[in-house]
Amino acid sequence: MNFLTKEDVKNSFYDGMFANMFTTLTGGMFLTGFAIYLGMNESLIGVVAAMPFIVTVFQLPVSYLIEKRGRRKRMVLWGAGIARMTWLLILTAAMLPVSSPTIRYLLIVGLIFISYAFLSAGNVAWLSWTSELIPDEILGNFFGTRNMLCALAGLIATVIFGNLLDFMKNYFREDQSAAFGVIFVSAVVFGVMSLYFLNRVSEPRRCAVTTDDRSFRKLMELPLKIPNFRNFLLFVFLWNFSVYFATPFFILYWLRDLQFSYSMVAILGMLSSFADIAGMKFWGVISDKVGNKAVLRVTACGVVLLPLIWVWVEPDNIILPILLHIGGGGVWAGVTLCTGNLMLRISPRDNRSFFLSLYNIAGGFGAAAAPILSGLALSYLIPPDIHILSGTFIPLHIVFLLSALMRLGSLFFLRYVREPGESSLGETIRVLRKVRVMNMSKGFSHILHPFMEISKYMSQRNN
Repeated sequence: MNFLTKEDVKNSFYDGMFANMFTTLTGGMFLTGFAIYLGMNESLIGVVAAMPFIVTVFQLPVSYLIEKRGRRKRMVLWGAGIARMTWLLILTAAMLPVSSPTIRYLLIVGLIFISYAFLSAGNVAWLSWTSELIPDEILGNFFGTRNMLCALAGLIATVIFGNLLDFMKNYFREDQSAAFGVIFVSAVVFGVMSLYFLNRVSEPRRCAVTTDDRSFRKLMELPLKIPNFRNFLLFVFLWNFSVYFATPFFILYWLRDLQFSYSMVAILGMLSSFADIAGMKFWGVISDKVGNKAVLRVTACGVVLLPLIWVWVEPDNIILPILLHIGGGGVWAGVTLCTGNLMLRISPRDNRSFFLSLYNIAGGFGAAAAPILSGLALSYLIPPDIHILSGTFIPLHIVFLLSALMRLGSLFFLRYVREPGESSLGETIRVLRKVRVMNMSKGFSHILHPFMEISKYMSQRNN
């Protein structure tokens, strides 16, 4: 087994940082703002939000090619390269003179679908490739550090380009095409820089070709024959459905209903990113001590509460959104990190790409169906104003409340997932009380000098 070298770690971190800058500028508030600028309604915004998850179905044939032919690095580079360059076509489509907005919408949505399809195919190859290079005992520390740096890069992109978008919006008034042009072209540049560093990461020799001569269907059924992994897939589907029933509409809620500026959303995103950066490091260390499932149980409970609290935020309330983004960033860091690491811990290394694909497809189906259904409900089913007792609720409030209830219900299914060496809730709480990984001196040195983590990682690997 070949593990990451020091140079590989450095290039993987740089790749992740630039890749996350690309992802930040082509998603989140920038994509929602772009959709609002084009005049898309809630149902169409829901369809766009579902795109990254609908395309996970393409990961199955890619997994088969990975196991039969290898060459994961080549698949990642081609998939990510095409996905990123497609955004130049999306920008061009937005500026084309067309007779009907519907034609423009269909063209843009179709190109977004193509971009996400190639990106999804590349992602499963990347995770299969990278997971083989990292020993299980430091999985949490490596991905925690890498995700921390990715969040920091995304934070920088959000703040700089969020303020730029507000400035150009005020300067050009109604015409925001120039602002989104600068943002999307910059995103493609960052995406190309990511590919440069990704190309410098080594690929394990094992990657040649599998000796498994089973058919595609037989290999696809492998994960479903393991009861524990099957239970995990059910949890991931239900959890993602409950989360993405509301998540794509939070930015719409902030920009349209709470009247936040792009700068305000960027500042909130910055606070969330700082909490995410600290959380990735913190939960990465904790998960190596008590296991991923234990951390997931604790942090997911915090995620359940978030949409409930957003219902009570008023347009002139600044303090509560700040607290929600700080707290939300911290708990979401644990959920994001430990869900992926739990999947790696309970899946075998042999034919792992099929396990990765079914994991992404299960979560993708839940995350794809949810915003489409909630978008349709917002557009056609839920009345504009709903009066309950002495309160008045808008349609998005109902979506947030339903999301919170479904998140709580989906956690029930996590109890049926077993992780090797998992800790009890009591043991997790005892470890949380004792740990002091993010004190003032260590916390800031990790952020100011992130590549100190490389030496730490390499010494752990060699011991």
